[in-house]
Amino acid sequence: MFVRIFFVLLLASLVTPVFACSMAGEGNHVGKQVTAVDVDAGTFTIIDVESNGPIQFSASKDLLAKVSEGPGPVLVSYEDRDGQLVAVDITY
Repeated sequence: MFVRIFFVLLLASLVTPVFACSMAGEGNHVGKQVTAVDVDAGTFTIIDVESNGPIQFSASKDLLAKVSEGPGPVLVSYEDRDGQLVAVDITY
């Protein structure tokens, strides 16, 4: 019984993140975690769940105050302004 529960939980954790970004909709990225915050540059970086690659966003100082580095999923709502991803909201 324990093995069955473990297998189901393991399978769910592997399958769920794959669809996270596409299901979040246009103008949203789902990240595994925030890996860097640069207040001076006005940017933060997440690890994208779909591509497993880093994605950097520009953000206002008010929004950067809400951003914290560390583990945990994060949803970033953004606008594409001339090829630059500008975060407009972040939710943990």
